[in-house]
Amino acid sequence: MDQQKTSDAFRLRDSAFLIAAVALPLAVVALFLLAAAIPRWTVAPPAYDLLVRADGAYRQAASQVVVTFRVRDGRLEAALLPGAPNAYQAEPSLFAVDSRTGEAREIPLNLPSTLPPGASSQTIVVAAIAGRRVLDGPRAPDGYNFEHRYSRGPGLIGDVFGMSGQGAAGAIVKDGRVVPIELPPPHRYAVEAIGWLEPEGSR
Repeated sequence: MDQQKTSDAFRLRDSAFLIAAVALPLAVVALFLLAAAIPRWTVAPPAYDLLVRADGAYRQAASQVVVTFRVRDGRLEAALLPGAPNAYQAEPSLFAVDSRTGEAREIPLNLPSTLPPGASSQTIVVAAIAGRRVLDGPRAPDGYNFEHRYSRGPGLIGDVFGMSGQGAAGAIVKDGRVVPIELPPPHRYAVEAIGWLEPEGSR
């Protein structure tokens, strides 16, 4: 009888350990999911789309200019300066990121590859978004910021907290609410926030 009781006690203990081994990770995941969901319920979604520059791979460029983007008087300008001869440059690309979904749309630049004869610089308004007012600065009026997020945690936890993986550039973040930014292929890096687009019809 005592041997039977001892055997039952061991089986009960083993069952308790097995239940705990399964239940504890599930409870941790549930807590992480809840922590990620609360900001989505309590923090208003972003209202301003983000402009980012995302460079491609470095290569010996056919273009003889170096491009810098800047915001002035509500317009986005491309400032062109002469590049070093035979230099390897990253080809600049410009994206408008939908602040609610993180999807990026590439904005055509159509910039010249050389400066006008005798010119030491050139400034060009980016015509593709000339009708939208651009707001300068790292923080949007609604409090959202752009953050670089280069590493992804494994599986679900990385997805829940908006940590980026290959092809992702960062996130739009405020008070725990995270909108991961996904850029289209090919893989891009050296991502830089340029400014924020006012919602259409806001003026």
